[in-house]
Amino acid sequence: MPLPDHHWLETERTRMRPFEEEDAGHAFAWFSDPSVMQFIPGGADLTPEDSRRRIHRYREHQRHHGFSKRLILHRETGKPIGDSGLYHLPDGKRIELGFRLAKPYWGQGYASEVGRAWLAWFDTHHPGTPLFADVHADHLRSRRVLEKLGFDLSHSETILGMPMLIYRRR
Repeated sequence: MPLPDHHWLETERTRMRPFEEEDAGHAFAWFSDPSVMQFIPGGADLTPEDSRRRIHRYREHQRHHGFSKRLILHRETGKPIGDSGLYHLPDGKRIELGFRLAKPYWGQGYASEVGRAWLAWFDTHHPGTPLFADVHADHLRSRRVLEKLGFDLSHSETILGMPMLIYRRR
């Protein structure tokens, strides 16, 4: 079942909504940060246009699959703080959970919080469907979040030219 564009996914401290074209300027702040994008295949966006193209891909994915990466807004301030959501791995068959936060929001539990919200949505709308996540072996923080969320290491594979660990939800 698709996640309607107008539907907000909410947690105690965040609200998540589909990306809009106008979000590229805000999102460029973390999409262009080499620290944030260090373990992302393709690396950091070099220009705001790169971020617009990325957001366009997310919007197209939403249109075709009923889910995608979404903008994370801090509930109290309304400020964009990152993105998270569900996206197809390059094989087009497996669905992955992903989360990415602007550096000032690292280490505060936001990734686990938004991850739990996506798992609840996924369980309701795709019961029995396996869920995956890909993460670089050196990205220890994300690996710990995935383990907290109930994912186990499955195997390794190359994703878009980068060696990654593939986790599968228990």
